[in-house]
Amino acid sequence: MARWGSFRFEEFERLAKSFQKALDERVMERFIREFLSEMAMRSLRKIKMRMLADHGDLRRKWQVGNVSRTGDAYVIEIFNNLEYASFVEYGFRAHWVPGHWEGNKFIYDRSVIHLTKEAKAAYKERYGSLGMYVGKRKIGWVSGKFMMTISMQEIERELPKYLERKQIQILEQIMNGRPPRR
Repeated sequence: MARWGSFRFEEFERLAKSFQKALDERVMERFIREFLSEMAMRSLRKIKMRMLADHGDLRRKWQVGNVSRTGDAYVIEIFNNLEYASFVEYGFRAHWVPGHWEGNKFIYDRSVIHLTKEAKAAYKERYGSLGMYVGKRKIGWVSGKFMMTISMQEIERELPKYLERKQIQILEQIMNGRPPRR
């Protein structure tokens, strides 16, 4: 008759206690929140790297929100509150923009729209124009830059590699009885 050997349950009990402790301390929830925050920051860095150098305000206004849980899903937002951010991202219809040039920088000036005929003439004499046309007049669409769209596609491709690495780290910490860092 074959001999199967002996088996010590203490190791299994210790492992079970480690997992229970991790559950009680909400280690996995903290892990998910930290991982999502890290991925959002990586996305933000990629988005900003894709920005044109002369879009300083647009580049600075990108933000990462807080991680929130809705049912079984965790959500984190990456957003830009600038009025024209979505137009740069997805494109827009060619149009006239009120304002004037100072050197090689265009200064948007919405007040030009409401000026009287005489005030417009004075404005034009002072600044040289009342505005500029954005895009080609015959072709009515200006293509978007898709900074966020492309960056998020890259992150989605890279996500499994990052997640696997982080999962291995946290499982090693739990199984070895070391509390994960806070």
